[in-house]
Amino acid sequence: MIERAIENWLTKTNERNYQIAFCQVLLKKGHKVIYISSHRPMEQGKDIITIDPHGVCHAYQLKTGDIDLSAWRKISGEIVELMQVPVVHPSVDKNKVHKAYLVTNGNVIDEVRVQVDQRNEDNVRKNRNYSHLDIINKESLLKEFIDAQGEFMPKELDDFDLLLKLYLSDGKDFLYKERFAKFVFNTLFKFDYKQKANIINAISSSVVIISYMLHHHQEEENYYAIFEAWTLLAGFIIYYATKNNLNNHDFESSLNLIELELKRNLILLKEEAIGRADFIEGHPFSDGDIIYRARVTIVLGAICALENDLFENEGSYDDENKTLKIINDYKKFLWFWGESAFSYLFQICKYLKRKNEGTEAKNILKIILSGIAQKNAYKSEEGFPNPYYSVQDIINSKYGLSTEPLDFSQFVGSAYLLKPLIHILARSGERQFLEQEWRRLSKIYCKEFLFNNDEDIFLWRAEEGINQQETLNATESWKRLQEEASNVSAVPDIYKNYKNILSYFVLVCPFRINDKIYLLLDGA
Repeated sequence: MIERAIENWLTKTNERNYQIAFCQVLLKKGHKVIYISSHRPMEQGKDIITIDPHGVCHAYQLKTGDIDLSAWRKISGEIVELMQVPVVHPSVDKNKVHKAYLVTNGNVIDEVRVQVDQRNEDNVRKNRNYSHLDIINKESLLKEFIDAQGEFMPKELDDFDLLLKLYLSDGKDFLYKERFAKFVFNTLFKFDYKQKANIINAISSSVVIISYMLHHHQEEENYYAIFEAWTLLAGFIIYYATKNNLNNHDFESSLNLIELELKRNLILLKEEAIGRADFIEGHPFSDGDIIYRARVTIVLGAICALENDLFENEGSYDDENKTLKIINDYKKFLWFWGESAFSYLFQICKYLKRKNEGTEAKNILKIILSGIAQKNAYKSEEGFPNPYYSVQDIINSKYGLSTEPLDFSQFVGSAYLLKPLIHILARSGERQFLEQEWRRLSKIYCKEFLFNNDEDIFLWRAEEGINQQETLNATESWKRLQEEASNVSAVPDIYKNYKNILSYFVLVCPFRINDKIYLLLDGA
């Protein structure tokens, strides 16, 4: 059954979507992946470049579907580059010939194989210093993927049922994150493995298994749901590796693959957003109001998270203000539906600040804090929902689709976002504004979940910790507030070490917000 599911995914997917799984197969064989294509022009016919344990360089060109003579003629230019153009990379000796592979999830007809053999023989006979071309087809790929997942598959009926529900889920919908987390820890990341090799294999196998589990989301080009899945897996791997005392080199190659994949899907999301006239999905009469506003907020927040990451880690990066234009076009639709919206709005504000729109960014933050001061005050009838309630929960409740409608009065009197927002504005020098609001803010409880273990921040549900509730001082020293807001020493090392993943993880798990995370992400 599982083998049929893998085969069904492999034959229907494209080279972009099986690329990460194939890279993981190569990693498992001991290769070091030094380059992965973004599938753009000027890449000299090479989608993946690796160095094997013997120091030999391998270059792969990935394709989709059967390769007959017609398809072969169309890709012949790329194949020539794959074989003849030396690999340009600091880790590779250009004077040594690399090994070349044509990889496809389809079949290669015999006539094409004959031409490949003739080309290889002609190069040898004429002493050309070109690569020998090998072919990896669907049959070979399928065996590699089945072998790569190894023993890390459901053993219990409930776990198998969970896998099928995830695999068969509606590709247009949000990712079922709770199911996803349950499957990963019930089936893949078990804590009864005694040998280190099994723990590492569980991590590498998860990359292959998740690749085909996302089949229907890939078919629908649901880039955000795919981004969520890879982001969750990245966080879970950090947690699992930390708990099992793995060294970075034991899992960082897999983690790097996943980070590339989640960013790739955000890039595709950005390209789609830029190329569209609006954010409507489906019929416009049933896709307006708060549904539309939620989509705009989520998409713009995710795109800004990508932009902020690329700018911080690729200094020469410049998006030519394309994202800024989208924000300016759609900012009137931004929606603070509750505290789970803040992670998206924070990334938008961070991007605006970098684009010299700092006043606009601070105005958004001040509006949110003033809104909390008003709606979550004790005399209010309804408060903003806490971060454990998703936008789906809130929309379903407002439209009467929930079996148990939300009681918004339960959120009055407290807020998880209170201290992080105050500290962000304190670091921005907003003394006058905070003085004006302080009396109202000091009457609302600041809530926070304190983890027993720092790595638990990367869990979907953390069981070890306590909910803390405290009030602000009735009067506060500006100097002391700024010192508290900038106390970088309070940020755990694991947050700092995995800042890039954490910046995406809090989008997918907005209930993980805390003051230390935003101190780090705010660039203090």
